[in-house]
Amino acid sequence: MDFAYFFYAYLAALLLAVYFAVRTTRDIALPLRALLSRIASYPVKQPNTRNVSPVTEVAAVVRSTDDFMERLKVQVTDLTIEKELLGALLNGLREGVLCMDTQGTIIFQNESVDTLLIETGAPGKPYFKVVRSPDLLEQMKEALSTGEQKRGDFSIGGKHFNTVCSPVLLQGKSELFIVIAYDDSQEHNARRMREDFLQNASHELKTPITSIRGYAETLLERTDDAQKASFLAAVLRNVQRMERLIEDMLIISKVESRNVPYQPARVDLESYMENLRMLVAGILEQKQQNLEIILQQKTIVADPLLLEHLLLNLIDNASRYSNASTKITVSVSRTGNNAAIEVTDEGPGIPSQIREKIFERFFRADQNRSRREGGSGLGLSIVRQIARIHGGNVTVQDGPQGGSVFRVLLPQTPD
Repeated sequence: MDFAYFFYAYLAALLLAVYFAVRTTRDIALPLRALLSRIASYPVKQPNTRNVSPVTEVAAVVRSTDDFMERLKVQVTDLTIEKELLGALLNGLREGVLCMDTQGTIIFQNESVDTLLIETGAPGKPYFKVVRSPDLLEQMKEALSTGEQKRGDFSIGGKHFNTVCSPVLLQGKSELFIVIAYDDSQEHNARRMREDFLQNASHELKTPITSIRGYAETLLERTDDAQKASFLAAVLRNVQRMERLIEDMLIISKVESRNVPYQPARVDLESYMENLRMLVAGILEQKQQNLEIILQQKTIVADPLLLEHLLLNLIDNASRYSNASTKITVSVSRTGNNAAIEVTDEGPGIPSQIREKIFERFFRADQNRSRREGGSGLGLSIVRQIARIHGGNVTVQDGPQGGSVFRVLLPQTPD
């Protein structure tokens, strides 16, 4: 009797356990297995065989995961479209575009990358195995090692390229490097031809102009006729103007094409400005003008020769547009990481609407005064280009007592 009771009780418990195991498998395990199968085959779409579990928590997990996968599918589709669009845009650029990861492996190369720079089929390979230009190779190596933007300007295989290698930052950390290579062979050759033409033309023009000047000076010294003397003086003024124009054209051509040596050094301004005072003495004596120099900064890092051209042109411009017996002030101070050079005159000032135009070549704020004074119209353009070579800029504003203040900012290394 007792044995039968225990046997039937055990059998009932076993059947109950089997029932709960089957129900658990049906209500929990099967829905989760189906979900895992859909996740494993994502993004391939499977038949809608979703098993809805009566267990609230399991059903919520299945529904949330399915909703997340649908949203993820939409986002992946959008990203794929954006990737294809970006690839089409990059392949349509005239500039060559190259992308590499922080390990130096090429991950993208558009169709415009010149084979002189890098071989085709570069994605997936280390940059040092596919880059053919030594200059570009060194530039990419420096960018990878420093994490900073690097620029290049070089010729190879009869072509001239401007390149820039820039890091792509994510939360302040470099994740990728983009290399852009621009083939400016036509512009480069045009600049070189223009410079060669100006140099050759200047040499050809200097000889006859020197002869004209010599004859005019000789005749002026020997004539007693006032009318002839005035004619000869006019000839000399125009010869001097032509000489200045030729010289300024050569300078602007060199600085614009960056075909001028840039050799920055620390300049002792006290002795430098005294030498400058002697250089401009002849210009200022013609109008009995006074030059005042104020040095709050005793030294400056700049190319001494280019700095001299900059200051001479600013002082000459101030003298030309100022009346006789006026004062021209040159001051140098420090503002942040820049040296501020200010040249202040007591002239008529410059209207605000033309303050940007005065730095263009051959632009004159006052045509009549320029003709009378004999300016070339290139001085302020030379100043702007020299400031840019130093990584700085030049602006103009009204002076505190009238006139104009030309302000040049030149970046300086921290003390």
